[in-house]
Formats: sequence, structure tokens, C-alpha cells
Amino acid sequence: MMVYRRMHRLANAVIVCCLFGFIVIFLKAPSEEQRLRDGVPVLSQNPGWSSNDWDGLNKEVADLLKNESNRLSNNEKPDWSGWDFKPGDGKALTGAEIVESVSFLNENFDILNSAKFGDLSSVKTILVIQVHDRPVYLQYLIESMRNTKGIEDTLLVFSHDINVGINNELIRNITFARVYQIFYPYNLQLFPSIFPGQSPTDCPEKMKRDKAQEMNCTNWSYPDKYGNYRVAQLTQIKHHWWWKMNFVFDGIVDKFGMNDPWILLLEEDHMLAPDALHVLDIIVTNRPKYCASCEIISLGFYLKSTNKYGQDIARLGVHPWYSSKHNMGMALQKNTWQKIKGCSEMFCKWDDYNWDWSLMQVSAKCLPQRFRVIFTKSPRVIHIGDCGVHTHRCEAHKALQSTQELFRQHKDLLFPSALSVTDTSRRSLKPSKENGGWGDVRDRQLCEINKSPLVRISAQESSVLQDMLNSKVQFPLNRTVSSPVTTTTLNSHNL
Repeated sequence: MMVYRRMHRLANAVIVCCLFGFIVIFLKAPSEEQRLRDGVPVLSQNPGWSSNDWDGLNKEVADLLKNESNRLSNNEKPDWSGWDFKPGDGKALTGAEIVESVSFLNENFDILNSAKFGDLSSVKTILVIQVHDRPVYLQYLIESMRNTKGIEDTLLVFSHDINVGINNELIRNITFARVYQIFYPYNLQLFPSIFPGQSPTDCPEKMKRDKAQEMNCTNWSYPDKYGNYRVAQLTQIKHHWWWKMNFVFDGIVDKFGMNDPWILLLEEDHMLAPDALHVLDIIVTNRPKYCASCEIISLGFYLKSTNKYGQDIARLGVHPWYSSKHNMGMALQKNTWQKIKGCSEMFCKWDDYNWDWSLMQVSAKCLPQRFRVIFTKSPRVIHIGDCGVHTHRCEAHKALQSTQELFRQHKDLLFPSALSVTDTSRRSLKPSKENGGWGDVRDRQLCEINKSPLVRISAQESSVLQDMLNSKVQFPLNRTVSSPVTTTTLNSHNL
């Protein structure tokens, strides 16, 4: 009995020590909020995500991400370095030579990880990500893709309108899928002060037309329908989207002879559910049953509330496609794109700087029949961006945490074995009127040029790009052009 009591006391002492140790470790461990402040992502609570999910991120890239997080929290401008052109004479290049260099890189990019996963013949889905300058969001997207089942069978195409060193590091550290990286050549980083950038001779956005005519600014006769003049930062979004889509189909799908893959459109501030590709595959396989006439699939849906997420997790809707409802996580194939491309005149002339509302007009007014869409009632593509062109509340971790929690709560319901259409409508909502921002004839002409991204345009062939192509650039990117343009200096960085 005495021995038993001693053993019992010893066991209790061991338990107390263990509990005390756990408490000490817990108190010493950095909080989730602190880790986010330090730039260390917190993903361990997400279904299908573990503490090992960030092992593929080497220390150099992790440090870059931390520095970028600190820069954003201090409201500093991001690092826009990246271009490292090598002029033959060591002095200057023309704008045409710069565009040719970017185009050459786009068309001759070595597909990353192809030795590991094989050529593109087996790829059924291409994820096309439009990227700007928000690396924190981009890293969250990359990690969500890495934890998406079936990602190894896809091709990831990252399309940039700005060359940011940290974004290149993040993308080129991807090891879980094939990767192709492209850059929109007529971008504001390379040509900030000459069209398609914002030239000093352009009319100010809010200037009245009579005043603009009196000043004789370059585009005084081309305001939008609301009397406003172009803002290059906004028009570039539509230009980039249109160029990117044409390059993917002409420069990747056709070039590599791919077998009619589905193109899934994402942006840098999106996140994928672990079963996003699983759900897409079910929809593609059963499309004749769900809706044979539906040419668009949408994995993203703007929810007002997540209360029914679990209830709707295996449910689909079939509606006429409407841009503001079904523009996130869109998927389509080449025959559908050819129809859109055939309406390029309407797309390029529609006075709206938003690509999705311009596409809405194509669907409603150019095609014989409006697009119909199959969409997930519980979205598998989630928008977490709370800062961007129009808003500046950069708290990415809050949206990330809520999305993680949404997936965690429903982890046992993800990967449904079957889906069913429970919401069908033929009521076509009226397209909105133009949002403006696209009245300048130069933007409309450039849009038509972007329809053929593999065709080289010379200064003699294009009056709209003549000044840009003839401009001289002194390195490191010191601009000296014939027209009165503000000098801009950018640092060089290996591309």
C-alpha cells in the first residue's frame, strides 16, 4: 500500500510538471497576431494545411515577404525593381527594343518544373493569375494552390503588368506544379510618362472639355461619356486582361498544341478551396447533364453570408452569365474565347475600363445568345483582397483568417462525390450602363493591337504606339524622349 501511494504521488507530480511545461510553452509561443505582424503566415488551422505547408518557402523568400509586409504596413511603395535589360552599346535602347525584349521572354519562357511533371500534353486545366504589386496576397494564393488537390496536373500562368522582384521570387520557388510567367509589354512601369502611360501632355482626368481644348492637351477631344479623361492606371487593367487572354490561347494553348484545356481565371488576391479542382472536374465531366449550353463555369460566387455554406456545398446554380456575379474564378475554353474575340470591336470600343462589364456587353449585344454559367453555390474561389486600386485598407490577414475558418468549419463536407443543380434561372439581368474611363481613341486602338499579342508592331505601322516605340531609354531606365516627359529612374534587377 505504501509503495502504491508513492507511485501515485510520483505520477501526479509528473502530470503537474507536464502541464506546467505546456503552459510555459504556450505563453512563450508567439501569438497568431504577432506572427502575422512579423510576416509569418499562419495556415496550420486550415483543413488540408499543416505547419509544414510553408517548408517550400526558403529563408530568402521568407525574408523578402517579411520585408514587404513591413513596407506595406508603413505605407511605403513596393519594390518595383525587376528589369535588367542589357543594351548592346551600354547607352540606350528604344521603346521598340524594350517591347521586343519583353515579347521574346514571354514567347521563350522555360516552363518551370516540366522535368518533374512532364510536358503540357496532359494538362487539362490552366490557372491564369493576373498579378500586380501585392506580394502578400500573392503568397496566400500560392499556398492555397499548393494545397489544392490535383494542382500537379495543371499549368500555372502568372501574368504581370509590373515586374516586382519579390513576386518573381515567390513564383520561381513554386515546386508543386508547372509554371509559365508572362509580362504585359506595354505597361506603366516601363512607359510611365508616355502613352500608354500618363503623359504630361495628356488632359487631367476632371478637366472640362472647353478648358482642355483651350490648353490643347493631347486627348482633349476624347473624354469619356461623363466628360472625364483617361487614367492610365485604370485603363491598364483592361488592356492587361485582354492581352493576357489572347496570349494564353495563341501563345500557349496553340503553341504547345494543348488538347482544349479549361482556362481558370484568378487574380492575386484570390484563394482556392482545397477541393476547387475536384469540383471543377465534376462540373466539366457532367456539364452535358447540368447545362449543355453553358460555356462558362464559375467557382467564385459573391456571398452575402456564409451561414449556408455547408448546406450549399454540393449545390450548383445555372443562370445567364452576369459580370458582377460570375466574374470570379471563371473558366472557359477556346471555342468560347473565339466567340469573344470575334466581338473585339465592341469590347475595345465600349466606354468602360472594366473588362468584365465590357465582356457583359459582348454577351448581351454581340453574341447570338447570351452566355450561360454553371456556378458553385458555395464558392471554391474566395476573394480576400481588401486593398487595391480603389481601396487601401491593407489587412490581408483578417480576410485570410476568415477564409481559413470557413474551410476549417466545413472540412468534412469538402470534396463531395456528386453535385446537383438546385438553382436554375433564365431571367437575364439588364446590363449596366458604361462606367466610363475608356473614351480615348488611343486606348481603343491599343486594345485592337492587344488582340494579336504574337504580332510585332513597328512604329511605322502604329501611330498610337509611335512615340513609345521611338522613345529612347537610358539605363538604368533613365528616360529621355523627344516629347516633354518627366524623367523616371528605376533600379535594375535580374528578371
